[in-house]
Amino acid sequence: MRKNFLKNLFCIIPLGLLTGLIFVGSYFKVFDNYALDALDFRFRIRPAIPVTDKLAIIEIGDDTLEQLGRFPFDRSYHAVLVKALALAKAKAVVFDIFFSEPQASDDEFQLAIHEAGNVYLPFVFQLDYAKTGAITVADGYTANTLESFRETAKGTGHINVIPDSDGKFRRVPLFIQYKGALFPYLSFLVGLDLQGIPRQDVKFVPGRYVGCGRYATIPLDRRSNILINYAGKWGRAYKHYSYVDVVRSYIAGLSGEQPLIDLDVFQDKICLIGLTAAGSTDLHPSPFESLYPAVGIHADILNSIIQKKFISRASRPTNLFILMLLVLSSAWIFLKTKPLKGLYALLGMAIGFVLLCCFLFVLWGIWIDMFYPVLVMVFIYVFCTLRKYVMEWKKRLLVENELQIAQKIQESFLPKELPKISGLDIAAIMYMAKQVGGDIYDFREFSSRKLGVMVGDVSGKGIPASLFMSMVSGAFKFYALPEAPAEKTLDGLNMKLIQDSNAKLFVTMFYAVFDMDKKVAAYANGGHLPVLYMSRNQPPRFLDVEDGLPLGMLEGIYSGGQVKFLPQDTFVFYTDGLTEAVNKKQQMYGQERLLAVAQKNRGRSARDLLDSIEKDVRRFEPKSRQRDDITLIVIKIA
Repeated sequence: MRKNFLKNLFCIIPLGLLTGLIFVGSYFKVFDNYALDALDFRFRIRPAIPVTDKLAIIEIGDDTLEQLGRFPFDRSYHAVLVKALALAKAKAVVFDIFFSEPQASDDEFQLAIHEAGNVYLPFVFQLDYAKTGAITVADGYTANTLESFRETAKGTGHINVIPDSDGKFRRVPLFIQYKGALFPYLSFLVGLDLQGIPRQDVKFVPGRYVGCGRYATIPLDRRSNILINYAGKWGRAYKHYSYVDVVRSYIAGLSGEQPLIDLDVFQDKICLIGLTAAGSTDLHPSPFESLYPAVGIHADILNSIIQKKFISRASRPTNLFILMLLVLSSAWIFLKTKPLKGLYALLGMAIGFVLLCCFLFVLWGIWIDMFYPVLVMVFIYVFCTLRKYVMEWKKRLLVENELQIAQKIQESFLPKELPKISGLDIAAIMYMAKQVGGDIYDFREFSSRKLGVMVGDVSGKGIPASLFMSMVSGAFKFYALPEAPAEKTLDGLNMKLIQDSNAKLFVTMFYAVFDMDKKVAAYANGGHLPVLYMSRNQPPRFLDVEDGLPLGMLEGIYSGGQVKFLPQDTFVFYTDGLTEAVNKKQQMYGQERLLAVAQKNRGRSARDLLDSIEKDVRRFEPKSRQRDDITLIVIKIA
């Protein structure tokens, strides 16, 4: 019991430590970069989401800079743009360009803003990204909108975007706190105004959500950021227009010329103006591409508000609960199954979990941590598989130890050397298929002229078979007496094994006594293969008896037989490992082939005859393919 307790303890402790590290790593987002990559993967495989037709992006691109000059250019162009959009009856004009330094044409721009009455302007806070908390706190302004513009604009808001650890922009703070006051994100402010949501109806719960009256509830992350629900790659989701084309179309309309763009396309549209030219500082990496203009983020935020489609990341307790379920279920499965089936289970669970995460994201915008649970399942599979291999290795060591003990037991009762009996030429070999064999043989030297020869085959393997073999060997020595006939010896041995053995094992045995004075070989057989006898003046034959069951099974009758031998007669004792040897064609060696080889070499010595049979068997069945023990004894009358 103590060993089992320690064994389970040594398994539970590392598994518990691994589980603890897993949960800590999940809670503190150790692999958050990979989790973000997994989120990007879901963005890229997601089908196109619905986008509103109320958005129009007016780009200050390369063509605009080529025609109007280096940015920032004269603000009189902005004034013309605002007038053009006012004439087209645009619903809102949102600049993603900050105006922190005065210019000569500011009065013209200010007047256009005042007359339009629907212009929103940005400012930028100075943030310390090392600070953590439920609300982002600003240290000051990086670029504040000129006071004259703030007074005439319909609204102002910050345009700070929070980069993730991998540098990509996936979230923006809906509110930033500065000097005790909360300042909204610019496009969020626009969305509230256009949906007619009074500021007093907005409920801000830091780290959880922003309630917009009865209109919608916007989920936030733990830092009160909204996750940007990107609609797709730049240029594919929303309508895009060139800044310079809009300005020239307005001027052309005033002079009666054909405009490049029909300005009526901006009627009731939310017009977003931003810098998109190559090399500008307003391009940032997104889940879709390495450079995504910041003005597109405003479009995505507004589209989420209008469509009421937001990305919501599962809370840490929720992800931890999911992880715990996967850890427990995967550990249970991997510990109960074989490594290959466990691998199939791992692949099935991982693929199923990934599909579920993608399904929830596509349909409802729910972001569940995907990378970490899959990684954890792989770790648990590796741990459980290694544990199984270690346990199997320990079992094999125990088996090897048992086999060594069994081998020593077996070697202890096999003959150490061949007997020397006058008139007999004796040779013997035993080849075990494994470390411990089931064959047994022995010689009983009753006198210089009388010899008992026994060969047998014990059922079973390992230590139980070796112990049974030891019993057989000891009992055989007790019952194989000089005066006892061979059949009486087997009968007594059979009764002894039935009475004393509880191992449910048995042994087949052929026993013969060679009396050199009488020139007689008396024999008995207990379920073993008959001995090949080759006489010099008679055809060869296999010696067998009428009655004789394997020993240790049932009480029975054992009958005997005898032959009178002559000089040069030969007896070949063998076990079934020889005659049942199998070649590559699945053919058995058999008694007929044994007889043929023995007859061909019968004139040779006992050792030479044995070697000839052994070589023929090895040609038929190589030693590397040997499946059963082979014992061979040749007795030749001198």
